[in-house]
Amino acid sequence: MKLSRYGLSFHVLKESDIELVRQWRNDPVVANNYEYREHITPEMQQEWFKSVNNINNLYTVIEYQGEKIGVINIKNIDWETRVAEGGIFLPDPKYHQTFVPAVISYVTTEIIFVMFEWTIGYAHVMKENKSVQAFVKMLGYELLPGQEDVDNQLYQITLESFEKRAPKIKKAIAVLTGNEEKGVFSIAAEEFEDPMAQEWEEKVKGSRFIMKVETTDEGRFYYFS
Repeated sequence: MKLSRYGLSFHVLKESDIELVRQWRNDPVVANNYEYREHITPEMQQEWFKSVNNINNLYTVIEYQGEKIGVINIKNIDWETRVAEGGIFLPDPKYHQTFVPAVISYVTTEIIFVMFEWTIGYAHVMKENKSVQAFVKMLGYELLPGQEDVDNQLYQITLESFEKRAPKIKKAIAVLTGNEEKGVFSIAAEEFEDPMAQEWEEKVKGSRFIMKVETTDEGRFYYFS
């Protein structure tokens, strides 16, 4: 399963990815942006994967220009209240001063409000991480009351706030990336019988933002506006 948008692809995390993700997560460039900074062992990573490989956590590996460059996550999903927490990390500093983090931050928020049709989302950002704070504020996230002196600060975004900014941001991203293609959520043909893929497809296919659904020999494709 993957989402393609603005020239980037977001592949749902597989067990074969977790050693690479562990190496990224242990990199000080990434670890210093998290409250938990202890070294993560292969055994710890395996246990973590078992705990998040379910319908209540969506972890994806980001691919850009044929290279795996980081992770986005939408975790602690509550399907009844329709809220979750989003986050990203990019271990290679060469991307940090480009448009890539802003595009990824936007897509993460778009998944919540467009693919899942929720009304609220959350993100934790370390107090000293000014660049990520700038990205989330650009999207419409606001620091919650009582978080000013907290190290790992909690931000909130509402659908209303996102929709006010989305048209202008989408236009800017299209210019920056040179890509105006619609978002595509796809399930490969070999995944049709995968119970996890079936569960995610059920969550996605009811979105009112779907413009077209196409099934081919390669798989099933949901095109979003």
